[in-house]
Amino acid sequence: MKIAVMQFPGTNCEFETLVAVKAVDMEGEIFRWNRSAGELSDFDGFVIPGGFSYQDRIRAGVIASKEPVMSALKEEADKGKPILGICNGFQILVESGLLPGRSISCDKESEKGSNMGVGSGSNKASSNVDMALAQNVMISKGKIVRRGYYCDWVNLRHESPSKRCSGSFAIERGALLKIPIAHGEGNLVTTTPGLIKKLNDDQQVIFRYCDKNGRIINEFPFNVNGSTESIAAICNEQGNVLGMMPHPERAFFAWQLPAFDPRKQRADEAGPGRRVFESMKRYIEVNA
Repeated sequence: MKIAVMQFPGTNCEFETLVAVKAVDMEGEIFRWNRSAGELSDFDGFVIPGGFSYQDRIRAGVIASKEPVMSALKEEADKGKPILGICNGFQILVESGLLPGRSISCDKESEKGSNMGVGSGSNKASSNVDMALAQNVMISKGKIVRRGYYCDWVNLRHESPSKRCSGSFAIERGALLKIPIAHGEGNLVTTTPGLIKKLNDDQQVIFRYCDKNGRIINEFPFNVNGSTESIAAICNEQGNVLGMMPHPERAFFAWQLPAFDPRKQRADEAGPGRRVFESMKRYIEVNA
């Protein structure tokens, strides 16, 4: 199986992401945004890695989302091929309308639209927007204690059943993963009535920020960016497109883990982030 690791101007995680792809025995290559979009049909899956595409001008991910290559990615997603968007990749997926994907709100609300982030429709670009990954706002005990860029190791709880989503296909429900984050705009918000409930009901919420015991505590430092209901990752309705703010490629090997983690001393052991890439591989194997 062959994976395209997408590269936009300002992307800075493409090389370590490619290492992760190859380390789970998938073929991969870096695919520049200005290559012929038709070449994407040769690939079995796609990763949009982290970074600061187009310097995050206007807002994170919005300029990259308008590139012609994204229309081709939407077509590949409609074929059922998996797409993993990490950090800036998640932001690009939201801005392009690939997440949450199909229309979430009722028809009347969809017609109204809003000014915040995700297009409606079946993986089609739309002027309607339902969601945004806004600037981080860290709240503790009802007060804003910090804003903006934040980098740290965080705990994630897997919320969906196994096999619900391509990027967590081989991860059991309730599993805990420690993975780093590094972003300034990961605060998932919406003004669309019923959106979060629909995501929860359809099991499209894949990971939430939690404490080390898996408890969801919806305030800083456990909810690291103010995201609604501590949401760290969502998938589309079909389950083949996953966007997540934490960086699994930065916790792929045990030696990448923080000094306080005992697994760091066991260099031959896999890190928790590997499970995301293994899931993507398994999804392709099962759905080929």
